[in-house]
Amino acid sequence: MSDPDFSAAAPAGDARGGRTATVVPVLGWAGLAVGALALLFSIALWFEMRADQRELTQTLGAKIAELDKYQRDVGARNEALQRDLRDAQNRVALLEAKLGEFQSQRSSLEEMTRDLARAPEDWLLAEVEQTLTIASRELTLAGNVRAAITALQNADQRLARADKLQSTGLRRAVAADLERLKATPSVDTLGVAVKLENLITLAATLPLVVPASIVEVDAGREDGRSKSPDNPPWYVSAWRDFLREMHDLVRIRDLGANEAGLISPQQAAFVRENLKLRLLAARTSLLARDEANFKEELRHARELIAKYFDPKARVNQNVTAALKQLAENPVSIATPDITGSLNAVRAARAARERPIR
Repeated sequence: MSDPDFSAAAPAGDARGGRTATVVPVLGWAGLAVGALALLFSIALWFEMRADQRELTQTLGAKIAELDKYQRDVGARNEALQRDLRDAQNRVALLEAKLGEFQSQRSSLEEMTRDLARAPEDWLLAEVEQTLTIASRELTLAGNVRAAITALQNADQRLARADKLQSTGLRRAVAADLERLKATPSVDTLGVAVKLENLITLAATLPLVVPASIVEVDAGREDGRSKSPDNPPWYVSAWRDFLREMHDLVRIRDLGANEAGLISPQQAAFVRENLKLRLLAARTSLLARDEANFKEELRHARELIAKYFDPKARVNQNVTAALKQLAENPVSIATPDITGSLNAVRAARAARERPIR
């Protein structure tokens, strides 16, 4: 019973094994087909990506080129704008310069118009003010009273000839200052300076004091030399030469209270130059109106003449007398001012210019 069962089962098993063997090759070919399709799809996708990349690269290149061109255009426009801006600034500066020149010309024209609108009396007041200003400076700086008096007299005469000008108050102020200047004692500065100049020139020829003892000593030495033998022994000649050199080197002499000191020719030149310097200093003090130094320098000059110049000479006596007379002249005098006249003329000008403004 068992054998038929086994024989029946055997064909059935062979049939399943045959179907399995047939299915396995079919699946292998299907996998290969799917892999080939996947490979083809990948290759196609890669080619498509490469095409897209090339297209994107070309697009980016074109965009970059456009940006570069746009930047160049912007740079060119900026340069053009900067040139236009510089030109505009130059034109503005030129216009400002012309505007300043125009304003200056306008101011000049306005000033000329005001000048032309002035009456002759206004010009007269301006000239009088200028004259009084110069006179005031002369009084302040040089103490020139005569020049101030002349200026005030000329101003009064010009005001007297102005019929249309109400100058009564102004002339009254000028007359008051004129009277005060005339009452001021004048200093002849020019005359004193001329006298000092003559004394400076004369200082080079004034005779000096020459003591008689110097001549006697020199004469005695010459006599002693002439009485010496012609051919003395050498030791005697050497001793005499030594003594002569020692006598010439040092001289001792008693001087009296009123006797001048011994001076050499070079020292005499220095004494004369010192006298000139004293006189020049006195002239400088005179021009500066320094009375104290002026008299002090003249006193030193008289002392030099009394000590080193011959008091018996007539010219020296005349110079000493002239120095004393010059020292008695006043140098510094308080000069009055003319502010009253200046204030009056300025007030008159302001009163006439007020309606024009």
